[in-house]
Amino acid sequence: MSPIPPNSPDRRGHMRGQSISEAILAPQAVVPDVIIDTKDEDEISANLAEHHHAIIGAEFKNPNNIIKQPTLATLGDTPFAHEGDKLEHHRVVATEFVANPVQFEAPEPILQNALVLLDPRIPDCTHLIEAGRKRGLMIMAVVPKPNDGSKALIDFYPTAEALLEVGMHQVYEPPFGSKFDVVECAANLKTIEAQQNLRFLGVVPCRESAVDFSDILGALLGLTVVNDLGLASARRDKGLMKVAVANAGLRVAKYARLTSGDGSDVIKAIEELDLEYPVVVKTPRGMSTMDVFICNNEEEAKTHTAHIVRSVGPDGRRTQYALLEEFINGEEFAINLVASPATPRGVQVTDVWMYHKIFTEGTMVNTFQEMVDPHDRAYASLVQYAEGVCRAVGIKYGMAHVELKAEFNPTIGRWVSPVMIEVGARLPGGRKTIMASQTIPGWYPFDAIVDAHCGFPIRMPPSFRPAKKAVQCYIPSDKNGILKSIEGDDFDRLPTHNCHIMLRKIGDKVVRARDLMSFAAYVWLIGDDEDVKRDVKRAREEFKVEVEPIADEPDRCSSPASYAS
Repeated sequence: MSPIPPNSPDRRGHMRGQSISEAILAPQAVVPDVIIDTKDEDEISANLAEHHHAIIGAEFKNPNNIIKQPTLATLGDTPFAHEGDKLEHHRVVATEFVANPVQFEAPEPILQNALVLLDPRIPDCTHLIEAGRKRGLMIMAVVPKPNDGSKALIDFYPTAEALLEVGMHQVYEPPFGSKFDVVECAANLKTIEAQQNLRFLGVVPCRESAVDFSDILGALLGLTVVNDLGLASARRDKGLMKVAVANAGLRVAKYARLTSGDGSDVIKAIEELDLEYPVVVKTPRGMSTMDVFICNNEEEAKTHTAHIVRSVGPDGRRTQYALLEEFINGEEFAINLVASPATPRGVQVTDVWMYHKIFTEGTMVNTFQEMVDPHDRAYASLVQYAEGVCRAVGIKYGMAHVELKAEFNPTIGRWVSPVMIEVGARLPGGRKTIMASQTIPGWYPFDAIVDAHCGFPIRMPPSFRPAKKAVQCYIPSDKNGILKSIEGDDFDRLPTHNCHIMLRKIGDKVVRARDLMSFAAYVWLIGDDEDVKRDVKRAREEFKVEVEPIADEPDRCSSPASYAS
């Protein structure tokens, strides 16, 4: 159902058999360089309109009912009418069950290689699409929770139309409002694979919530390039994650699962673990620092535990328990890696980010994150530990993102005693992959991601030492209310400015920043170390907001699942 002809320049000349979808949705585009006789075209169009109704089926004569079924969306002009406005987007029932299917011509025996992007977001998927096209791949997006346009931040929660317009070939969506069923999705994709003469090579998870399904979906599609399925839950659930890492002989924070709805099991857990306050209480399947609380006393721990146990988590699932953890001293780091059998040790650290946080609003809140040199011996123990964590949770293909804490030993000048916070088998958030590609000479991370998930050897640079300092700066609001005016949001005035995004606009509700999606803006900077640090200070200090106070305190636990992490 690709809107782009198989032998067009955009498909890099890769030929494959014409599917029913192509013949029906864009028959005139199948052979774009051939002039079609008008008479023949009229006859073809008349027949196609008849077959189009057959595709939708008798029970779908009302086009509005199509959203109740799994659908596939494409770009292209409609061939069904010669008058009136031409449609830009097509959406048909994904499985294309037809009583009497029509084969306009026999497909060629050569299969078109394809790649699935699971739950993509615009900033990353544009680079993945380009990497796939360079390899002659057809790129299909699978969107577990479709956005009908009602959700804000289209870049982070894209509609099918937005994905198609940035170059996605096809977008698969389950019925609107339904719970995503990975088995049903796999069955539909296998049907599409057969009908469109495709061969899926890999599934790439594009955000935290996609880690649950990506390897399972890949296995159901018959792929062998998937991470260890027996440890799939350990790559998402923060409790099981600690079990797997501890079983590998690596240090983890002491923890307990709490299930009491009133938080009464906090006292017993504190005693059994021999912990002292502060402690950390968090949701087991969270993301983007959401529902993470630093508790200084028993009352705070009980309150936050009860809230988590009785609530729906950031991923939209009901939470069965809360995690109570030992508070680890030290600074926080993010270690990004790529996994592939083609790397010398199976996993390779590509970039290291140091987090700068302050304690406010009951938790540790980001001010900025800076890229450091992974080859610096000061970070050697962090690199070794992160590689061990990836092996422990069964990450064998694609990207990995390890967050940990460590303490600096001034005597030896190194960071020591690393302890995992969490690990994800996914791209890092916050444009970290993009920033790494722009600061590490010879490193093409999006090409490496596609190659790793397709089982191809990946291209590695001679060194992962960054040539410039890269920083992500978090711009907070210091007030709660309805945003009336903004000052200092012209971030491109900063000499080291690389990119920025506003998360709030005039008329939106803003809150004092706590989790990653409660900030007013993000700014990315690249340059020399001193220049970048200067611009971080300016960006935060010169940003001012005026708000109209609101009576009710905003619920800081209700932010949507986020792009950054």
